[in-house]
Amino acid sequence: MSLYTFVLFIHVASALLLFIAFSIEWAAVTYLRESTTPEEAQLWLRFGRFAPVFNGPALAVLILTGGYLASVLGAMKFGWIPGSLIGIVVVMLLGIVINMPKMRAIRLAIPKGGAALSAALQNKSLPVSVRIRTFLALSIVFMMATKVKFEHCLLALLSGLILGLLFSLPVLRRKSA
Repeated sequence: MSLYTFVLFIHVASALLLFIAFSIEWAAVTYLRESTTPEEAQLWLRFGRFAPVFNGPALAVLILTGGYLASVLGAMKFGWIPGSLIGIVVVMLLGIVINMPKMRAIRLAIPKGGAALSAALQNKSLPVSVRIRTFLALSIVFMMATKVKFEHCLLALLSGLILGLLFSLPVLRRKSA
């Protein structure tokens, strides 16, 4: 086995781990919104804390191994590299700007319970964010697999955004409790 194939394996395994983290986050956010008691919300919040434990390191390893693989292939000049980097930045920004503050607000509202907790739980930006981030990451996988031109990468990212929004429609249409 060459170093290249070993790094490729680590790269693919990290991508799988990232999607496992998105799955955990998706489930936690979904059931967190359906919580009716502070104890139930606390349970799903604790479950949701596993996602950042996985997705942060997985994303870091993906970037490092991807950089190595692209340099070995001489692919730094191809459009799918900057397209993928744009997608990665958007996924990270959505997580930092939306998920971190909203999860913190829920964590702080749990001891208060009542209306404060209910308002924090019914915020629709968390489930929308996880859906968009999941489909943007999937569009990055598409770019990596097909190695398309930069223009097509932008279309792939737009498609991921649209799919994420389409999968968010049930959440956006649901009436707040």
